[in-house]
Amino acid sequence: MAATLSAQVPEPLVLEVSGRISDGDKKLPGCEVVVYDGNDIVGTQLTDKGGRFSLGLGMGKEFAIVFQKEGFLPKRVLVDTRAKIPAEIMELAPLDMEMSMLPASKYDGANTDMLDFPFALVKWSRQQGAFVQDQQYTADMMRTNGAALLQAGRSVKD
Repeated sequence: MAATLSAQVPEPLVLEVSGRISDGDKKLPGCEVVVYDGNDIVGTQLTDKGGRFSLGLGMGKEFAIVFQKEGFLPKRVLVDTRAKIPAEIMELAPLDMEMSMLPASKYDGANTDMLDFPFALVKWSRQQGAFVQDQQYTADMMRTNGAALLQAGRSVKD
């Protein structure tokens, strides 16, 4: 009688991303969440009545997640999963996002081209052993956003 040995093949790692989208005060149901791998759309969904979404990202790629809803400026988040994850890590901590969409009407008269860049960058942190947001980049984008709001406020007064 021959014995059959089978090696346990580990499941590929997936970064679970979930979150809630609001307008700063209220939840935003029906906000479109589009996931890009390069220029290719690899997933799309609408937020539920609580403004929630949930998706999984594979390793070894750079994804752009675009949040968009009519009447609001789109927001982009870049998630880089190309890092070497230590072999002993069998499961990744989920990434939770809270996204506040900006009403397009607040930016009337302002040049919003600078807001086309990702609002946040997420990448692997060896020190934290998890995928985390690049705090300096996000702070810089928040300053850029504030400058666009000031420009819009000035153009309204002119």
